[in-house]
Amino acid sequence: MGIIEGVETELEMKFETQQDAEIVLRSVEPEIRTAPSERTSVNIDLSGNVLKIKIDAEDTTSLRASLNSYLRWVKLSYEVLELKKFVNRPSKN
Repeated sequence: MGIIEGVETELEMKFETQQDAEIVLRSVEPEIRTAPSERTSVNIDLSGNVLKIKIDAEDTTSLRASLNSYLRWVKLSYEVLELKKFVNRPSKN
């Protein structure tokens, strides 16, 4: 164990629309159900177009690892969503 034990953080990410936030939420939710770590617990919530992720960890190492993972998953989901919008946009021809 490290010097600091029992740490938590909350992330709030605001999306352009509630639909965008819902899509990202649905993309990240399976990761919560299959999280391999017993040293962290994660809750995810949606309030309008704001996605909230709360991570409780036994120590700073676990918190950092979970935080990095969830930020990567959210970023990837958002990038795929934006790419889909770009590909599906109406042609100017």
